[in-house]
Amino acid sequence: MKIAISGKGGVGKTTIAAGLIKYFAQKGYQVYAVDADPDTSLGMILGLPEERIGSLKPIVAMRELIAERTGGNGAFFSLNPDVDSILEDYTIRNGNILFS
Repeated sequence: MKIAISGKGGVGKTTIAAGLIKYFAQKGYQVYAVDADPDTSLGMILGLPEERIGSLKPIVAMRELIAERTGGNGAFFSLNPDVDSILEDYTIRNGNILFS
């Protein structure tokens, strides 16, 4: 199952996302939490130490990695790029939560 939350600023997206993440993690599911917001507050709400959050490279700064894994910047992209190492290299594990 995949859940994405979007909307206008200040409507509670981060709060709702954090609640869902904690709920599913407590139920025993492995949850991948991706904070695509440049303000990166989801990790702090989930209780991750600020210095660990600060060590992660923001997704928006991964243009070169994305281009490399998907086959470049042209009109054609790989539909199944090799992304296995990305989780290890760009996430923080906190129990059942993998945060990026």
